[in-house]
Amino acid sequence: MRILILVCLAVLITSCGTTYVDYDYDEKASFDLYKTYQYDLREPTGFSEFDERRFIKFTDSVLESKGYTRTDYNSLSIQIQASEYETSSRNRLGVGFGGGGGNVGVGVSGGIPIGGREQHQQITLEFYDMDHGGKLVWQAISESDVKTKATPNQRDAYFRKLVEKIFKKYPPKS
Repeated sequence: MRILILVCLAVLITSCGTTYVDYDYDEKASFDLYKTYQYDLREPTGFSEFDERRFIKFTDSVLESKGYTRTDYNSLSIQIQASEYETSSRNRLGVGFGGGGGNVGVGVSGGIPIGGREQHQQITLEFYDMDHGGKLVWQAISESDVKTKATPNQRDAYFRKLVEKIFKKYPPKS
């Protein structure tokens, strides 16, 4: 019984989605000088229309809380690129057979996949300095698991947490 509880607990822990964010930035950029921004949406973002609105809404909220203003004449231009991909489930149930006699033993084992395909999302967010020729000054790349049959409220909560995590280390500390 105890082993069954431990196995169930392990499956629950490993099946929970995690968001990873990698950051990079120009160490010479003066992030204290940036106070205005606008999105460069000339290219498709890769989001559905609803998800694009959600992402921009929560990004606006975080940037405004950091003292930024969205304007047509901006010091930062923000580009967004999102993509989704599928992988097979990483969760497996191990099964083994074995036997032996005397000094000889033989065993065979394998893993049975638990669950179906998993949906993942990668988002690249880039900030370009428009006061200095449009050079890239900050980039965040996030990867996270996506719930495919989420309700609009669940998608709002997902994007709120995602954007907060993306901007956790923005602006970079000098």
